[in-house]
Amino acid sequence: MAEVENSFGGNICRCTGYRSILDAFKALASDATPLMKQQCADIEDLNKICSKTGKACSGSCKKDAFEEVKVKSVKVPAANWYKVASLDELFSVIGSLGATSYQLSAGNTAEGVYRHYNRQFDARIDVKDVPELRTISTTGGYTVGANVTLTEAIATFRTQANTAGFEYLAKLAEHLDLVANTPVRNVGTLAGNLMLKKDEPGFPSDIFVILEAVGATLNILSNPTTSENVNLIDFLGKDLKGKVIQNIEFPTFDNNHHFRTFKVMPRKQNAHAYVSAGFRVHVSDTTNWTVDQQPRIVYCGINPNFHHATNTESYLMGKNLLDPATVQGAISTLAAELQPDNQLIDASPEFRKQVAQGVFYKFLLGLDPTRVAANKRSGADNLIRPLSSGKQDFETNPNVYPLNEPIPKLEAYAQTAGEAEYTNDIHERPGELHGAFVFTKQATGTIASIDASTALATEGVVAFFQASDVPGSNNFAPPSMFFPEVEEVFCSGKVEYAGQVVGLIVATSRTTAILGAGLVSITYAKTEKPVLSVKDVTKVVNDRMKVVKKKDELKEKDRVKAGIVFNGTFEIGSQYHMHMETQTCLVVPTEDGLDVYSATQWMDHVQQVIAEFLNIKESSINITVRRLGGGYGGKITRPALVAAACALAADKLGKPVRIVMSLGSNMEVFGKRFPYVNNYEVGVDDVTGKIAYINSKCQMDCGYTVNESPGYDVPKFFQNCYESSTFNMEVEAIKTDKATNAACRGPGTTEGVAFIEEIMEHVARVLKMDPLQVRLNNMPQLDNPLPAMIEDLKTSADYDNRKANVQAFNAANRWKKRGMAIVPMQYRFPCAGNFSAMVSIYHGDGSVAISHGGIEMGQGLNTKVAQVAAHTLKIPLSKISVKPSNNVVANNGMVTGGSIGSENVSYAAMKSCQKLLERLDAVRQGMEGDPTWEQVVAEAYAQTVELNATHMFTPGQELSEYNIWGATIAEVEVDILTGERQVLRVDLIEDVGQSLSPWVDVGQIEGAFVMGMGYWLSEELKYDPDSGRLLNTRTWNYKVPGAKDIPADFRINFRKNAANPNGLYNSKATGEPALNMTIVCYFALRDALDSARKDAGSTEDYYEIKLPATVETIAVSSLTDPSQFTLE
Repeated sequence: MAEVENSFGGNICRCTGYRSILDAFKALASDATPLMKQQCADIEDLNKICSKTGKACSGSCKKDAFEEVKVKSVKVPAANWYKVASLDELFSVIGSLGATSYQLSAGNTAEGVYRHYNRQFDARIDVKDVPELRTISTTGGYTVGANVTLTEAIATFRTQANTAGFEYLAKLAEHLDLVANTPVRNVGTLAGNLMLKKDEPGFPSDIFVILEAVGATLNILSNPTTSENVNLIDFLGKDLKGKVIQNIEFPTFDNNHHFRTFKVMPRKQNAHAYVSAGFRVHVSDTTNWTVDQQPRIVYCGINPNFHHATNTESYLMGKNLLDPATVQGAISTLAAELQPDNQLIDASPEFRKQVAQGVFYKFLLGLDPTRVAANKRSGADNLIRPLSSGKQDFETNPNVYPLNEPIPKLEAYAQTAGEAEYTNDIHERPGELHGAFVFTKQATGTIASIDASTALATEGVVAFFQASDVPGSNNFAPPSMFFPEVEEVFCSGKVEYAGQVVGLIVATSRTTAILGAGLVSITYAKTEKPVLSVKDVTKVVNDRMKVVKKKDELKEKDRVKAGIVFNGTFEIGSQYHMHMETQTCLVVPTEDGLDVYSATQWMDHVQQVIAEFLNIKESSINITVRRLGGGYGGKITRPALVAAACALAADKLGKPVRIVMSLGSNMEVFGKRFPYVNNYEVGVDDVTGKIAYINSKCQMDCGYTVNESPGYDVPKFFQNCYESSTFNMEVEAIKTDKATNAACRGPGTTEGVAFIEEIMEHVARVLKMDPLQVRLNNMPQLDNPLPAMIEDLKTSADYDNRKANVQAFNAANRWKKRGMAIVPMQYRFPCAGNFSAMVSIYHGDGSVAISHGGIEMGQGLNTKVAQVAAHTLKIPLSKISVKPSNNVVANNGMVTGGSIGSENVSYAAMKSCQKLLERLDAVRQGMEGDPTWEQVVAEAYAQTVELNATHMFTPGQELSEYNIWGATIAEVEVDILTGERQVLRVDLIEDVGQSLSPWVDVGQIEGAFVMGMGYWLSEELKYDPDSGRLLNTRTWNYKVPGAKDIPADFRINFRKNAANPNGLYNSKATGEPALNMTIVCYFALRDALDSARKDAGSTEDYYEIKLPATVETIAVSSLTDPSQFTLE
């Protein structure tokens, strides 16, 4: 199972939280538990029985009927491509190219790092099948072919590590397993990685570091029979024109060699290093630890030209490595020569220097534990993540199945098979064109001119559209839909932010369209330094500030109650939605208008924007949405910009046009979660910690408009579950020179809860009280289920014993720390929106089709609708089919978001079913005996009874507002020397009422929680302070949680016996509430840091931490001082 779990490093999931996916694949592992194996057929039996017929398969596998076609060369517009199968062929092709620039290519993984990398060559030679470059030899030493993949290298290293003198290769294998991810390692080669380092000195090559640290050398061929042995440092400066790396030679180590490598990175897998290092020393013996050979201290992540810490290497020669004076001298010498560069996109130089010293200290700590103080020994170890596990505890009622039945999503099998159709999976139409946006690269100023002539002269480019081509209203935030400010589809002059759309290039292919968009030249005038944060704006009062909610007047009696008063500031950053499907739209002109296939959460908005943009009737626009590949609020209003531009091109050109934005353009063009700064004054009773009053001023960064401001939700959820009559919050909307920020899962609610929970933590630290007791003391005592829920959770989580164990662990360890925290939640769920549903029954077989106004985006909405309909109609779930949403059945509908969609759409479907049942019951009463469903339907058809019904949910019907209660406990572990951390365990209880679909609700809770972990722990956006451009626009440098970043032990509990009389069939929503509790992970980290800071000599009761709590933030906040790097 560990091997299975480790294989998911190359996969990103924003929706599920990974746990369910990991469990599914682990069920196929040889060491899976009996319970897990029961949930999946034996993989060896899968081909024996046909899943459709249930009978034995009669077919058999056959050998390929066609001979493999051997391709030798292909001419393409960008470059000539050659494939060679031997060294002789390779050198023959190289010789024939003369002065032509060329690239040897095997896995082509460099393109994933540097997008421009392949474009600098006129010819490419595929060398992956050259056997001489893939040979592994153990005769007379150990050499590994340059073209061996990283996966193959790991395997051979592990095997060869069993040979005397090569034991160190096991450490190389461990380190290689941290490079890239499984799919990349399967094709990327050793030589390819080294060449990338040679060509791009700034590339953080782990492979270069670990090979240079062990002293490996390269054999480089100048022809098939002549080679030269070169060390890796010389290799970097060597001209390799006409030459080929044949293999890598590895030395042998005797028992007095000590070697170790380190990689400190933003998450557990699939991330390049902040700092990588390899250390090799040779000592005379392990009694006096005298260094008798030149050590090798190698780094990457310092600056492009820094490889060896040569001064430190020289300092250690002849010294006792474990002498206290030597240790401090080495640390000081190292500090002097480590001079990290300062790149905006990278971690700070201060952090990288601190970590570089920290890992060298870890190396020293691990040499001889008997000579290290007991409380410092664990500092040598890296964090060991246990195999992840999960537990889901909920009750179901078989009497109401399929309602409340734990089943897979309706689309699960189609999605697993890759057959589920998303917008870009729609087959290409004849004559279809593709669009790509041209957008600004500056955040301020005006557009002086736009020159698209070069792009339009490019073969395949058809047209360029801009603001002057718009026949209607150039605005995708129409006032008729209550947006207070204009947001232009195409910038008409004044630049509002870097990434603002200026125009659309249309071409015969997506590749050509993207190329053409890059050729459009924009000239700017009157540019200024952009304002990119709340703090930049609040330096002076200006028209960028707008009060959304005024502060209530504080009563003097509340101020008098306060025994102690203190102030604080809590700053929260932003978060990109990271929906796997980027903004996408296909528009097809038809005889009566436009067919629009938009990846949107809000069909009505897209419809109205297109109508006003093109100045056409709304009824001429047909919108269809089958499903989204994630939304999280990012596809509420932003898709209308894409759809409007796409519709303009399709309408003007009379051809289908498709726009599929790249991840990079998606991140630059559109806004993200709102950043906040909350300044507060708190008065508390200094004995009980009960809050007498709070005066708070919350400022939110809206981007350049306030159109999607969640300002009213922040103070509402600032109350959370506490007695809040004296909580006063003023909310200011702040405009900055960035894209208009958008709703993002739990908008305003997440931050409101975070603000008050941070204050609770602050109170506890100032008064030196248990944070949980402070929380309990501030809760109302009547009609509050939380105290009992918290006690139940504490018991099931063994909280008190684990808390004591954490304290004991921290007392016994200086460089490893653990922390625990608990956060309660009261989520005030609104009753809002209008959603339609239409249910149709077919007389031939009694099957049922449903179309509704909600949008299925992975949250299981269709599954809940089907379960509700099947239960209401009292028919098998297999009879139900849910069709794509469209704006004819669901005209004038509400956005699917804020967790309201599943419940309200299901209600509309239920009411439609009830209408049908009334009609069918009248028919049934006139029939003899006990007719079947199919018979009743057939008779109703014969009597011309209408077998179609619709209903629109609106607030004020049977459903009403209600509270969702929850609590979460988190335990974390931190490596103080590197800042790395892991969430060891999470226990979460949530009040879901009587779940409509338990497995769906478990998935929603887990997915929301892991998304929240990313928000608080790893996802950070960085902007260029001069241009205002977003710098990290790729998964290379924007890190959402991966499969090994989720809680190692993830336990979800549904509150028992908690039917909700105000919800549909006693249920409650689950999409967003759990995210509100994820700040518990941050509080647990700070609990761990409290111990580290105390050990470092700090006496502060409270301290502010820059969020998100990244590896860098944790390391810097720990107050680690290299002068404390001692052995005793």
